Amino acid sequence: MAVNQLTFKKKERAKKKQQKKQEKFEKRLLKKESNDKGKGLEDMLAYVDDFGNLTTVPPEERPPSQVRKNADVTTEAHDEFSYGKVSYYNVNGHYGFIRDNQTRQTIYFNDRLVGRPLDIDQKVKYKSVRTRQGEQISEVELL
Repeated sequence: MAVNQLTFKKKERAKKKQQKKQEKFEKRLLKKESNDKGKGLEDMLAYVDDFGNLTTVPPEERPPSQVRKNADVTTEAHDEFSYGKVSYYNVNGHYGFIRDNQTRQTIYFNDRLVGRPLDIDQKVKYKSVRTRQGEQISEVELL
């Protein structure tokens, strides 16, 4: 009986060894198939679409996007005017900030949005709009 037991264990070890060898061979084949080496540059490139998402489609092949003008401006405008004064203005950059008299909050404005350059400490009456970046001035009247 000892002889049968030894041969059975030998056969089991040989089966396990053969099974491990087969698994190792299959893993090697799988790695060869999924190898990224040697691919062209075009296969490795990623592009950014109009909305900032990564895509594999180059901009030349994309259909024209339906981007709204001033897409970041929402329709949440204040109906009444608020009062404040210009706290900062950059002449070269054509932008500045208006500090609200009641809330002491500073709100961004741009010459293109306002329509005219403003001076520091100039008192203004304005309407603001909430955008993705924060509050922005939509209308300004000088006092």
